[in-house]
Amino acid sequence: MSVDDQIAVQKVVKNSGTSFFWGMNVLNKDKKRAMFSIYAFCRIVDDIADDLTNKKIKQIKLKAWKRRIRELYRFKVGKTSIERELLLSIEKFQLEKQDFNSIINGMMMDAKENIKFPSRKYLHLYCDRVAVAVGYLSIKIFGLSEKERKYAFYLGRAFQLTNIVRDFYEDMIKGRCYIPKDLLSKYKMKKKLKTIIDEQNLQSIFQDILSEANNYYERSLIESKKISKKKIIASEIMKVFYKALHSKMYKKKINIRSRVKLNYIEKIFFLFNFFARY
Repeated sequence: MSVDDQIAVQKVVKNSGTSFFWGMNVLNKDKKRAMFSIYAFCRIVDDIADDLTNKKIKQIKLKAWKRRIRELYRFKVGKTSIERELLLSIEKFQLEKQDFNSIINGMMMDAKENIKFPSRKYLHLYCDRVAVAVGYLSIKIFGLSEKERKYAFYLGRAFQLTNIVRDFYEDMIKGRCYIPKDLLSKYKMKKKLKTIIDEQNLQSIFQDILSEANNYYERSLIESKKISKKKIIASEIMKVFYKALHSKMYKKKINIRSRVKLNYIEKIFFLFNFFARY
């Protein structure tokens, strides 16, 4: 596990521009290193699902990653920087192989088809694979117990539902739409990707999804009060930024073609307020 490996993984995280960096950066050296390795892994497999146009190539590359994860657990040897950093994290924090596989399976859902108007069950499965599983890995690093997994579950669901609304236009351009079909039925809308942006009830659907996300944020708050603040400071910082994004959209008319973001000043402001009251 060389310094070069650590630097390579840090570069992936920093270049992503993720707001999660602020939360991960408050952790001690070992935990931060582990979280960086998980985020870099997630970034890589997500890029495979998103950036490559050939579905067969996407699936081959994701299957290769599943094989690499299996070999890490079996042979305890990593061939690349990210693999060696992941192995260090796996061994130090007893990370579960099934959570890595869940993340890959979630990316595979995107790789096999352009998801459009899924059932509620399928949407929740997707959220649990691409977001909740990341939370399950994270809380092992934070030192939470199995009894505290609900916190990660609720937060993962909240984050992903927020993403679905925030990324709607970008996903639509890629031929995807994660709006569940029951909401289309509720508002008597057709399952047509080409015309959905012009539907007058689309804003109402966004608010329904954001309301569901808000419910999960509230549940995560209840669970967080049962946990030592010191253990979840990183995830609570991440939550601050996501809640800020959520607040920019919740109960407001959303500019569909403009992706909601937080600028640097806003991030500093929210971070300052967080430490002032935490």
